[in-house]
Amino acid sequence: MRKKILKSSYLAVVCLISGLSSSLLFANENPSTEKLPLDTVVIMDSSGSMKQTDPKQLRKPAAKLFISLLDNDDRLSVVSFSSQAWPITYLTKLETDKQLKQALRATDKISHKGMYTNIHSAIKKGIEFLKESDQINREPIIILMSDGQMDVGNKEKSAQLREQIFEDLLPQLIEHNIKIYSIAFTEASDQELLQEIADATDGRYALAASDDVLHKVFSKIFEQTKQPDMLPLNENKFVVDASINEITIIANKVSDASQIYLKPPMGEKINSTFKSEKIKWFVSTSFDMITIKKPDEGEWKILYSDDDNRAYIVTDIKLRTQFEFNTESYQPELIIKSWFTQNEENESNEELLKNMEVVLEIEHPDDTIETFPVEKANELGEFITRFKPEADGIYGAAIIAKSRTFQRQQIFSFKNTMPTEPEPVKEKTIEAVKKPPAENLESKNPAEEATIEEPKKEDDTMQILIYFGIFNVVLIFIGLNGFLIYRHFKGKKPAPTNSSEK
Repeated sequence: MRKKILKSSYLAVVCLISGLSSSLLFANENPSTEKLPLDTVVIMDSSGSMKQTDPKQLRKPAAKLFISLLDNDDRLSVVSFSSQAWPITYLTKLETDKQLKQALRATDKISHKGMYTNIHSAIKKGIEFLKESDQINREPIIILMSDGQMDVGNKEKSAQLREQIFEDLLPQLIEHNIKIYSIAFTEASDQELLQEIADATDGRYALAASDDVLHKVFSKIFEQTKQPDMLPLNENKFVVDASINEITIIANKVSDASQIYLKPPMGEKINSTFKSEKIKWFVSTSFDMITIKKPDEGEWKILYSDDDNRAYIVTDIKLRTQFEFNTESYQPELIIKSWFTQNEENESNEELLKNMEVVLEIEHPDDTIETFPVEKANELGEFITRFKPEADGIYGAAIIAKSRTFQRQQIFSFKNTMPTEPEPVKEKTIEAVKKPPAENLESKNPAEEATIEEPKKEDDTMQILIYFGIFNVVLIFIGLNGFLIYRHFKGKKPAPTNSSEK
């Protein structure tokens, strides 16, 4: 399986292994199946304004990095657009090196000489290529990059086409399950349009207004769509075990003048001048890509790179991660389950699991990071934890598993929407009246206790009135019957006899 790379101020380590890996499966997917192959249309703005908004043409190496990370079962098309959209390459599998090189060269043909920004034509062309993908068990996505507003040179016509995106094209995107990952290059872009079509199709929107953001955006798109197997990095260090047959490192540069070095477990540090049949080293202005066959076991370190890096791997032993929202909880609660598999069968090797430390790392929508320990594996070899998001927005999450000689990581993201209405009190009150658990009563605040106590007082009053009524009825019944008995015996008393009768 061909290993690929990612563009970011990012380090990606892509490993071809016969050992350990990770794969994220969403709640609506079968945990035993792999992610569907991608059908991707990369649509790049070639209007004249891109010369100012992307003077270094960073969108090209960013797109190349994403393309390089795709598998040989994925298909790709590159489309350029200004006044109209036209394909540079059609939807083609990346099965051979020739096909991959052709796809990479296609990005170099993107210019910045166009007159207008016809986003309508761009999306329409993407739908044309992807409308049948969902029917043949492939996942269709569009990566749309633009720096401007919908513009065809006529204000009225431009506004009309913008409306048609929502009225005509968006329903088609939803019908064919096509996700849009949109990227705005400036704040002057039509951010509202780009975000709305991304949200409506369950994609993602990002503003890449600076040079150090664009590659990170493509990294996240890759992680969200391919859910790759990964190694965790700590201070640009990563651990290679015996199961790794090949590793590809993408080290992002702090500046154009930076030179990346690698420090292997044994020996001196090396850079792009190092010659070896085992190592291929590609240098660019924003990142280096290093592929190493049969890397030495132990701890490696990337030198003179930034600290926002990734390591992607392929292996036989995989860290599976599945998450779903708890449907029984009114407030959002995420249930996350992780486990290892080997050759698609559950792996509960005690030697592998007994010294394994697992944590959940959450990146909140405000970019703060929080880490939570995960309990030891259960008897089935599963690590289960829960997380309750407390704000709207997109969360990043990572399951990180570490032992002394073995490390794996799985990254995923999810979008959370908090309830707009308060949790219904009525249902709680009724339940409390029926059977008030002691722990619930102890944790209630005064307002809730008043709500619960009020119906109890009403019930007590009603019971007293009922008992009082019954008591009075009984008294009346006894009195009436006593009176009737008295009358009865009085009426039967014998009359006195006179002397003549005697």
